[in-house]
Amino acid sequence: MRVNVLTDIRRGGPRIWGANLASTLGQCGIEAKHVHTLGALLCSPIYQDADIIHTILPLSYRLWKKPVIITIHGAFHAEKNIWRFFYPAAIRKADIVTSSSAFLKERLNLDKAIVIPNSIFPDRFRMVEHTDKDTINLVTVTHFYFQDKARGILDILKFLDTVTRMVDKKVKYVVVGGGPHLESVMSEAKRYDVDVEFTGNIPSTAGFLEGSDIFIYFSHLDNFPLAILEAMASGLPVITNNIGAVSEIIDSGQDGYIAESKETYLEYLLYLIGDCELRQKIGRKARAKVEEKFSWDGIIGQYIRLYNQLLTD
Repeated sequence: MRVNVLTDIRRGGPRIWGANLASTLGQCGIEAKHVHTLGALLCSPIYQDADIIHTILPLSYRLWKKPVIITIHGAFHAEKNIWRFFYPAAIRKADIVTSSSAFLKERLNLDKAIVIPNSIFPDRFRMVEHTDKDTINLVTVTHFYFQDKARGILDILKFLDTVTRMVDKKVKYVVVGGGPHLESVMSEAKRYDVDVEFTGNIPSTAGFLEGSDIFIYFSHLDNFPLAILEAMASGLPVITNNIGAVSEIIDSGQDGYIAESKETYLEYLLYLIGDCELRQKIGRKARAKVEEKFSWDGIIGQYIRLYNQLLTD
């Protein structure tokens, strides 16, 4: 069995998903190739050298006849690019449709979609040991390709501008990730009295997660952030607003916190800054949740069953 996994050329969760899917299939003895370069993608409707095509891109028109699985990772109708117009036809023509969350399935009316959640490799992330300290390190991992996602960082800076005046600890904040909207966010960030560092794009987030105490997240456009799973795998307590499918990841108050308002976001942040035992407790539960429900080792079998179904139908 040969599988081509098609994703777009942009950095971010869907491309990481594609690379991880292909590599995990390889570990299971299935020949898989991650197709994400511009030239290969331009040729993808004309030629494919695999038995099954698994794509996140809207292949609504193609010259070959091979089984296609399309996985929907985001609310394509809300994205401001030309590809959003091709998804409805691509979904109709696909042999199987999967969605990374029940939230997205419902929002896009994908009645026949099979929900298979995003996954990571927990063993690639070392658990943080939380201690009582004078400096608390906060971190966000995100990307700056969509304005509604990028401006969530400004909401966080507003929170921190308030929080740093209410605690007797030093608070440092690191934002990991890059994209076209990074420069404008960095410019606006200067208005806030916050010790913040922007790293831009980096090869791996693990080191920044391991050196942090709390993972904070806020977005106005999201589905199922891989960054939250990676933070949980690192044993970091996560605070996020209620966006997309985060309630399918976090049991608020047990293995992380989902804030329903700005006031509760501040409360959760103050709790965690002031209580290292709470950070440790929530972080350990978060790691256990990821190992149990969001590990590639546990998820990959669901995709393989779909591939076998396509080849035997």
